[in-house]
Amino acid sequence: MQVWSEEGNARYSPYRRIWLTLAVITLIVGGGLWQVTASYSRILHREVRQDTAASLNARASSLKLTLERRLLLADGLKAYVTTVLKSGQALSSAGFFTFASSFIGSMDGIRNLSVYPNGIASFVYPLESNKPLLGLNLFTSSDPDIRANAERTKTINSQTLLGPIELTQGGQGLVSRQSVFKDGRFWGFVSVVLDLRSILNEAGLLQNDGRIDFAIKADGKPIVGDKALFGRSPVQTSIMVADQHWEFAALPGTAKNAAAGSRVELTGAGCLLVLVLLDVLVYMLLTKRRKLEAMVKERTVHLIEAHQQLEATYEELVAAEDELRLQNALLENSERQLKRVAYRDAVTGLYNRVYFQERLEEMISLAGTRGRSFALLFLDLDQFKLINDTFGHASGDHLLREVAVRLSELLKRDELFSRIGGDEFTIILPSIKDAAHVREAARQIIQLFQQPFLLQETEHYVTASIGITLFPEHSADAAELMKYADAAMYQAKAEGKNNYRIYDDTLMADSEHKIYLKNSLRRALDSDEFQLHYQPQIEIGSGRIVGMEALLRWTHPKRGVISPSDFIPIAEESGLMELIGERVLRDACRQNKAWQDAGLPPVRIAVNLSARQFSRHDLLAGQVKAILAENGLSPSCLELEITENTAMMEGNADTLQELRDLGITISIDDFGTQYSSLNYLKRLPVDKIKIDRSFVNGIRKEPKDEAIILAMLLMASHMNLSIVAEGVETAEQLDFLRANRCHAVQGYLYYRPLPAEAIERILREQ
Repeated sequence: MQVWSEEGNARYSPYRRIWLTLAVITLIVGGGLWQVTASYSRILHREVRQDTAASLNARASSLKLTLERRLLLADGLKAYVTTVLKSGQALSSAGFFTFASSFIGSMDGIRNLSVYPNGIASFVYPLESNKPLLGLNLFTSSDPDIRANAERTKTINSQTLLGPIELTQGGQGLVSRQSVFKDGRFWGFVSVVLDLRSILNEAGLLQNDGRIDFAIKADGKPIVGDKALFGRSPVQTSIMVADQHWEFAALPGTAKNAAAGSRVELTGAGCLLVLVLLDVLVYMLLTKRRKLEAMVKERTVHLIEAHQQLEATYEELVAAEDELRLQNALLENSERQLKRVAYRDAVTGLYNRVYFQERLEEMISLAGTRGRSFALLFLDLDQFKLINDTFGHASGDHLLREVAVRLSELLKRDELFSRIGGDEFTIILPSIKDAAHVREAARQIIQLFQQPFLLQETEHYVTASIGITLFPEHSADAAELMKYADAAMYQAKAEGKNNYRIYDDTLMADSEHKIYLKNSLRRALDSDEFQLHYQPQIEIGSGRIVGMEALLRWTHPKRGVISPSDFIPIAEESGLMELIGERVLRDACRQNKAWQDAGLPPVRIAVNLSARQFSRHDLLAGQVKAILAENGLSPSCLELEITENTAMMEGNADTLQELRDLGITISIDDFGTQYSSLNYLKRLPVDKIKIDRSFVNGIRKEPKDEAIILAMLLMASHMNLSIVAEGVETAEQLDFLRANRCHAVQGYLYYRPLPAEAIERILREQ
C-alpha cells in the first residue's frame, strides 16, 4: 500500500530535480566531452602522422638533392667528352685526368669518374684505386644487372642509375651512367660511381633522433631501415633519381607515440574533471561561481598550450620549406657553374668554341629566316708560338687576356666574339651594311695591335691576321663559313701578316693545298723524302771552297720537288720546324764526317737555325754538342746561321756565346734586311755576317744598294768579322765585291746547290 506524503514529496522534489538535472547535464556534457576527447585524439594522431610525413619528405628531398648534385658531374663529364670529340681530337689520359681531378675534388662521395668507349673502361680517375676497372666490357660483364643497365642506357640515351652494388674497393655504391654519341652514332659511356654511405650520411639518413622510424628502398632493394616497415601502414613517399625509383616509409617513433598518448590521457582526465566540476557547479550554482570561473580559466590555459604546440609544429614545417628553397637555390647555382665551365674559356673568360658554334648555327637560322647578312671574322695572332715558347706559357696566357680586353673595348654588345683555341679568336658582326663596313671593322681591329703589349715588364709588338667570310654570300653552312674564314686568314698571313683578307673561291684551293702539304710534311719526316743540297762558298782571292751552306730540298712522291718557300712557312706554323731543323743539323754533320772519313779535307758547313729551335735556350747547346759527339765531328767544321731578329731576342746572346764557346762559328744571315743595329751587333758573339742577295742584285743598278754593301764591308773590317755575299750571279757583281775586299761569295756564278755526290767530286778535284 503506497503512502503519499505531500510534505515528504515537497522535501525530496528539489533534490530529485537537481539530481535529474545533473544526470541529464552529465549525459549531455559527458557525451560532448567524449566526442571532444575522441576528436582531439584523432587530431593529435593526424598531426603526428603529418609531422612524420613532413620529416620523411624532408629526408627524401635532401637525398634527392644530394644525389642530383653529384649526378650533374655525369652531365659535365659527358659535355667534356662530347666537346673533345666534336673538336676532332682524340680523348687523352692527360686531358681526362686534368678535367676529372678538378671535378672530383669539389664534392665528397665520388668514388671515380670513368669513360667507356664502345662500352669498355678505358679512362678512370682516380687510377690507383680503380685499376681493376680498366678493360671491363659493360656489354659482356658477368653481372646481368650491369649488362642490362648498359643496354638500357644505350637505348634510352639518358642518364641511368644502377645500385646499390658492392664495390670492388669496398662498401656499397651507386653507378650513374650516360651514353655518348658522335655524329649520331653510339660512341660509348661516361660513368660516375658514388659512395652510398657518404651520400646517405650527407643527406642525414644515417642519424635518427627517434622522432620517426623509417626505411628506404631503391627499385625494390632495401637501402636503410627494416623493409618490413612498408607492411605496417606507414606514411609513404617516393622520388625518381635518373631512372631509379626510390621509396620511403615511416612511422612515428616510440617517444612521439608516447607523448601523443599522454596528451590524450591528460585531455580525457581534464574532461572528466570538467564534468565533475560542472556537476558540482550546477549543484552549488549560487555559491560556487568563483570555482566555475577558475575552471574556465584552467580550460583556457589548456587551449592556449594546445595552440602554442600547433604554432611550433607550423614553424617546423615553414623551416623545412625554407631548407628546400635553399637546396633548390644551391642546385640552380651549380647548374649555372656547370654551364660556365661548358661555355667559357678558362684563360680569357670569353665564350669558347662550343658556345660559338652553337650561336653561329642559331644566327644562320635567324638571319636566313629574316633575310639578313652577317660577317664572320677569324683572327690569328702572328708569331704567338714564338712568344709562347720564348717567354713561357704564363706570358702567352697574359697576352691572350690582353687581346681579349682590347677586343671587348672595341666591339659592340651584339657583336659576338670568342676564343676557339690557341691564339685563334672568332668574331661575328651582325647586320652588316656592305663589304666596306666589314673592311672598316677589320681595319679597326688591326689598329688595336699597333700599340705594344707589356710582357715581363718589356714592350712587345704583336700583330694579327684576319680572314673574313660573309653570310649568305659565301655559304649558309657553319662549317664552311669557318673553313673559308680560316683559308682567308692564312692568305692574309701569306701576304705579309698584320692584314685582313676577304674570302674568294681561289683561296679554298690554296688552303687545301696547304693542308695537303702540312699532312705530307709529317709523312716526309718518316719516309726520308728530305735531302740536303750544298752550295759552296768561294774565297774570292784564291777561288777555293772555304765553306758551304746546307739547303733543304723536298722531293714529294707525287708532286716532285717542292720549293722551300712553299713548305718552310707551313712547317713553322704547324710546329714541325724544330724536328726538321734537328734533322738538317744531324744530316749535315753526318755528311761532313763521311767526307772527312773518305779522305777529303775538312770544310765548314753552315746550317740555318729557325727561331723555334733557338727558343729552346736550355736544350739547344746540349743538342748541338750531342750531335757533334754522335758523329765525331769537330765543332770548327760547323757554322750556325740565325736571322737578326732571332739574334736580338732577349736571352739569345747567352745561348750564342755558349755555342761559340764550343768552337762553332756563328753567322748572321740576310744581314741588313731586318732593322740592323750596330749597337746590338757589337754586343753579340758573332763571327760572320752574310750580305743578303737583295743588296747584291742591286750592284750596278741601285747606288743605294752599293752604298749599303760598302758600309757592311767597312763595318765588318773594323769589327774583325768575316763576310760572305749571297746570290752572286754575274761577273759584274763579283768584280764589285772583289774591288771592295769582300772575303767570300756564294751564288750561281760559281755553283748551284748540289747533292752530296756532286759536292764530293768537286772537293776531290780541288
